[in-house]
Amino acid sequence: MRKMMLILIAIWINAGLLSGCASSKAKVFGTDMPSMKTIHDEKFHQANNEVLDRPHRSASDEVIETHEEFQWLPNPTLRMYVFKHLTNAGNPVPGYSTFFRLYTRDYIASPGEQGGWE
Repeated sequence: MRKMMLILIAIWINAGLLSGCASSKAKVFGTDMPSMKTIHDEKFHQANNEVLDRPHRSASDEVIETHEEFQWLPNPTLRMYVFKHLTNAGNPVPGYSTFFRLYTRDYIASPGEQGGWE
């Protein structure tokens, strides 16, 4: 009995969902809506008449000093080329190059710490 009820509920839900797909587009959206081309043209013709002002930004001396004060510690990169080869299943693999960093993370030196790493 419980299985029969679950089947009937599933059929009822599916029938409700599928009935939503049976309605026409004009019934859902209406016929007085503008087309996508008119929406696009209205939007971009208005944008062409506008004058866009770019904000003027200037780098302050404090920011420049901060970048000079804190430096990245060197993290050597090892480059490797893998020649073209076949896999165990016989599938071809094209040649490619890859790289590995010596350290897993990049570190920033504290002020005055960079001198020993140069």
